[in-house]
Amino acid sequence: MNSEKKMIIINSVEVNKDLEYEPPYTILWGVSDETTDTQVMTMARTIIPPGGKNKMHYHSCDATFYVARGPIYVYSGDPENPDRQLVEAGNFCFAPAGVVHGQENPSKTEVAELIATYGNCSHRDKAGTVFVQ
Repeated sequence: MNSEKKMIIINSVEVNKDLEYEPPYTILWGVSDETTDTQVMTMARTIIPPGGKNKMHYHSCDATFYVARGPIYVYSGDPENPDRQLVEAGNFCFAPAGVVHGQENPSKTEVAELIATYGNCSHRDKAGTVFVQ
């Protein structure tokens, strides 16, 4: 037991809204080396506007996301002809390091929401994100 460390609560509504990392998404970076002393994970809440789609990309670390509100389309593989799967709310997705992927909100009226993580990576800028589109 480590009695010197304390639980940290991060309110996702109060963190800065990142509109530049994966437009048109709004990303709320909650857990990182800026908000905690972690060296091994990053966690974010991602809001996808109606009809929103990000560019295909990959990371140098493993990435996961949980579809909190959906459904969403998940794309993977060849950026010119990717596989597309409809993923309902309540499902987890795992993209190993180097796997090209992207998402799209098929709804024209409702937002979709993901909870995303990067493993063995303490900040979005350390994820080695490469956009291929």
